[in-house]
Formats: sequence, structure tokens, C-alpha cells
Amino acid sequence: MRSVLRLVEDTVLFLCGLVAGWIAVTYVPGAVLGAVAVTVVLAAGGRLLFNGTVWSAGAGLVIAGIAGAGLYVSEAVSTLGA
Repeated sequence: MRSVLRLVEDTVLFLCGLVAGWIAVTYVPGAVLGAVAVTVVLAAGGRLLFNGTVWSAGAGLVIAGIAGAGLYVSEAVSTLGA
């Protein structure tokens, strides 16, 4: 029972980190502020992940930051081609 509770806690923290990181990355206007938001989300997620305190939320933030960085790179490449 203890391991099931730990699994549920880690899953909830992972999803909270993922959602919080994605909101922070996608709702920031402008390209420069978006890049800053991606950097902050990746730094915070890496700190939580490798510090070991709340590693599941850190993993969610890192994944959201990587996805946000991919979003901004794809937008930049698509505007160069147009």
C-alpha cells in the first residue's frame, strides 16, 4: 500500500510540473520572453530533478521546457521559410 501511495504522489507531482511548465511556456507573449520562460522552466525543473527533493515535478518541468523549446524553434523555422 505504501508503494502505491508513493506512485500516486509521484504521478500527481509529475503532472503538476508538466502543466505548470507548459502554462508558463505557452502563455508568455513574444519570442524573447518565451525563450526566457523556457530557460527558467528548464533551470527550475533541472534543479528539482537533480536535487532529488521533488524529482517527479522536476521531470515534468523539464519535459514541458523541452516541448516549449521545440515549439519556439519550429515557429522560428517556419517564419524563416515564409
